[in-house]
Amino acid sequence: MKKFVTLILSLAFAGSAFAQMSGYSSQSNGTTLGANETLTADGIALGNAVKLRGYVNTILHRQDDNNTGSPHDGTIVHGDLDFLIDLSPVTAEVHLAVGDMVSLEGNSSSYKSQGTDVNLEQIFTRYSFNQDFHLTFGRQLTVLGFESDEATDRYAVTNSYRGNASLNNGRGYVDGIRLNYNNGMFGFILGLHDSYNINNDSNDLEDGMAIDIAASVMLAPTLELRLGFANENGGKSKSGAEPDDARRANGWVAWKPSDLTLALELDHFDYANDHDGWDMMLLANYQFTDMFAGTLRYAHMDLEHGNTHNQTDRITLALLFNITDHFDINFEYSHVDEDNGDNDNEFYLQALLAY
Repeated sequence: MKKFVTLILSLAFAGSAFAQMSGYSSQSNGTTLGANETLTADGIALGNAVKLRGYVNTILHRQDDNNTGSPHDGTIVHGDLDFLIDLSPVTAEVHLAVGDMVSLEGNSSSYKSQGTDVNLEQIFTRYSFNQDFHLTFGRQLTVLGFESDEATDRYAVTNSYRGNASLNNGRGYVDGIRLNYNNGMFGFILGLHDSYNINNDSNDLEDGMAIDIAASVMLAPTLELRLGFANENGGKSKSGAEPDDARRANGWVAWKPSDLTLALELDHFDYANDHDGWDMMLLANYQFTDMFAGTLRYAHMDLEHGNTHNQTDRITLALLFNITDHFDINFEYSHVDEDNGDNDNEFYLQALLAY
């Protein structure tokens, strides 16, 4: 892991130096890691200093279990309200999730409603020393992982990896402070947090601490490489157990020439009681017309715990229809194979209204 962190720091030095020579700026099209996206985000103006954005996401899903022959059907409706505040050089964001709480049905990828609730996803303040360097503190989204936590920024209806009970594909919301740097061509963050959602015992911890470090560099105008590492110190357990430290390393590369997007992600994690695993994701998305795009995605998940070894493969085809600038209708089919013999067919129909 020390070599991985050293590689991230090397990217930081090389990327910053190259950006100065190449004339990139934080206002250019490039990497978003560490950038002040509050200033550039679209939204509905609520006065001079506040913008509102959000979406309503409705998902109809069906899962056919080939082993049991019993299908699971359901509907999930949830929304997102984001308030973006600009009092430069101070900016802030408040993100609220409204609607169905969701979980997985059994050991599947199919979502199950647990009732309606309002959750505070993010609330943080940013101080900008200049256009490239910022300090953020509060409840923020973790940065490791290719896929977005927002339904409007995904390439399919669901996330990649089966067995993950959240819609944000392993990215979570943690309390802490973070240094951010972004000059367009290069982005870098270093954060200190209360946890990082790696350890299964995270909700049972007291006095825990986590750090994360990530760097992103534009190898070419359409080619981005991002590497990140997080370490979570278990602290004390309320239940009396002694949780181990947990670590996660994540890297991805994305190439986006014109209407094509190709991405490869690799992910490794280890946490309490000898749990060790890795993930891999391959994605191809093509924007055929202004109204229609398609995504083909393959994901592999490998988990070891003692003498137990579980592997899961998931293939996804998503058809994405942009009906208007603010309304999408998307269809997804996923086939899942597990090495224990389980194999499922999943169908999703999504109506997504953004504002």
